[in-house]
Amino acid sequence: MNPNVSNIAMFPLNVFVFPGEEIPLRIFEPRYKQLINECRENLFPFAIPFINGSSISNYGSKVELLEVIAENSLGDMVIMIRGLSLFKVIEFTPQLPTKLYGGGIIETLTTDFTTTNSELAVLVKRLKLDLHKNLGTLVIDSSINMLDIGKALMLKPEERFKLITMKTNDDREHYLINQLRFVEFIRNQETKLENNFQLN
Repeated sequence: MNPNVSNIAMFPLNVFVFPGEEIPLRIFEPRYKQLINECRENLFPFAIPFINGSSISNYGSKVELLEVIAENSLGDMVIMIRGLSLFKVIEFTPQLPTKLYGGGIIETLTTDFTTTNSELAVLVKRLKLDLHKNLGTLVIDSSINMLDIGKALMLKPEERFKLITMKTNDDREHYLINQLRFVEFIRNQETKLENNFQLN
């Protein structure tokens, strides 16, 4: 069997978690309270297929439960999860036998999201994007992970989905360059306004 293919519990959401990223989630539906309690007890990961508009897409994030931050008497929870990898959905079942929640088969994406695009690197350095948890804004080599740029830009879930599902790295590079140029334009406008205010 393909080692990149696996059966997994699924929790469809309108969130897209990149590998290494940590985010909180509020859990209140009975089916997902059951899922999280089983993850907590058995330490298994789960999949978050991305809800794009009103439908479940074929792409998503495999995540692990880091901790239950808070829990009330009704069993509602606030949890912290961490992204492990990205995947494509092969098969989805809305409800698994003997469970309240769904699941299915996923294939881990093996796409290389690194880039050596010089224009992208220049923009990242000029905007001093915080790409690394430990190194911050420091870019130490010629290659940059485009997912790190997406995290630093705080792309919306729909924008992340668009980035992931683009056919080529050239398309992704072009998309991120446009995003970075827009951020640079906004910052320049803010600086001009600040300078004009001080002159007045």
